[in-house]
Amino acid sequence: MKRQRNEERSKFLSLENHFLNTFFSGLYLSAGDFISIGRENGLDLQMHSREMLIKEILNESDKIGTIGSVIAALNRLIDERVSAYHRLSLDYPGSRAALAKLAQKATGTKALLARESRGNPYEH
Repeated sequence: MKRQRNEERSKFLSLENHFLNTFFSGLYLSAGDFISIGRENGLDLQMHSREMLIKEILNESDKIGTIGSVIAALNRLIDERVSAYHRLSLDYPGSRAALAKLAQKATGTKALLARESRGNPYEH
């Protein structure tokens, strides 16, 4: 028999896993980054592990209806990181290929955020 879990499965599970894995997302967002984005959007997040913060910011902002502004803040932060990658690739030409891959993955993360913000029309 399967064990039943008391916790509810997050509807943002793929996005949470994506942010936790730097290899796929192309960027590292710190706990402080998530706390400041949460603060901007009316969430009082406590210092926890990054995993807990990612889950909390996405699910709580969805509950209170600010998920759109959280996604916009995440997109701004990703844009800042991508522009930093481009500046670094100009300053350090030897790292251009690696930084280009990171920038491409970060842009893919923005596409994933856009897909999440549109949501699933069949879930309502």
